[in-house]
Amino acid sequence: MPAKSKIIDFMQKALSVSNSGAHTFDHTMRVYTLSMQIGKGLPVSIRVLQAAALLHDVGRPRESETGLSHSILSGEMSKPLLQELAYTENEIEQILDAIRTHRFSEGLEPNSIEGKILSDADKLDSMGAIGVYRAIAHGVTRGRGMNGFLKHADEKLLKLKDLMYTEPGKLLAEKRHEVLQKFVDALREEIREEELRSSL
Repeated sequence: MPAKSKIIDFMQKALSVSNSGAHTFDHTMRVYTLSMQIGKGLPVSIRVLQAAALLHDVGRPRESETGLSHSILSGEMSKPLLQELAYTENEIEQILDAIRTHRFSEGLEPNSIEGKILSDADKLDSMGAIGVYRAIAHGVTRGRGMNGFLKHADEKLLKLKDLMYTEPGKLLAEKRHEVLQKFVDALREEIREEELRSSL
């Protein structure tokens, strides 16, 4: 079995314990596809980028039980597999560093072009129509209502456009940000109209 297939199989099993919320198998595959798209024409190691994108969230299901960031857990869980698949120590170090620094909410800056691409791809999947869907799906699992979604949008989602690292990522973010902004504005307007009607 090729290395990519083994990595996908490992990732799918790790994430199979949770099929709801925002960090599922399909999210990882979208981040992988976006990473490959952004990486075209850039001076990247495809082996490093491919593995980092596919493995960046494998620790998510264990985050709540361990109290550790999934960006740390994902690296720890992935290292034995990468060694088994004959990745060099340097490649493994680069993959784990890209995974460790992809999560913008921790305030870490990616140290490599592969890390920047992964961070951009992960952020892009939190924007646009898919980003809206993921945020609502995640909110439902956390018991958040519409106001909770709007708070999350204000505090995180609407800021992502200005946090992109790569030029291809910035271009993709413009369109997705516009979709997100329109949805947030429309939701706020409909809530306001409903509040006005109920006060009559």
